[in-house]
Amino acid sequence: MSLSIHAETQDGLGVNQVFTRYGHEKGCKMVEMHDTKLHGLKIKTYKSLTYKRIGKEVNDLLKNDRRSAKKIREVVTDGEVTSGYYMMPSLQKGLNRYILFSTQEGGSGAVIFIEGNLQPDDIIKLCYTRR
Repeated sequence: MSLSIHAETQDGLGVNQVFTRYGHEKGCKMVEMHDTKLHGLKIKTYKSLTYKRIGKEVNDLLKNDRRSAKKIREVVTDGEVTSGYYMMPSLQKGLNRYILFSTQEGGSGAVIFIEGNLQPDDIIKLCYTRR
């Protein structure tokens, strides 16, 4: 029962297709956690995928999420978006959804989906504070 509830948090998002299509592919590594703490922050859903050679496909799937994002933060290098995060519309009051991503030359990179009672500042601290 809880598995179907967790899957709904990503329904309709391109990032869900990224995990579904590439989560078990060779050259990819997927991590999934539910109802956990990460650096002291309560997380309802955490999913990450690191990949090689499929960067273009991942970027194409994330373009739709960018269009429906409430908040967008991106790093652009030489005219290309190389990393950032999208704050997606909430499904439940108090639970925010974020898509984080980073790409590198050669089509490798990472994409992360996080849902929890987190604010944008929490996401920045989570990603950029060294512990």
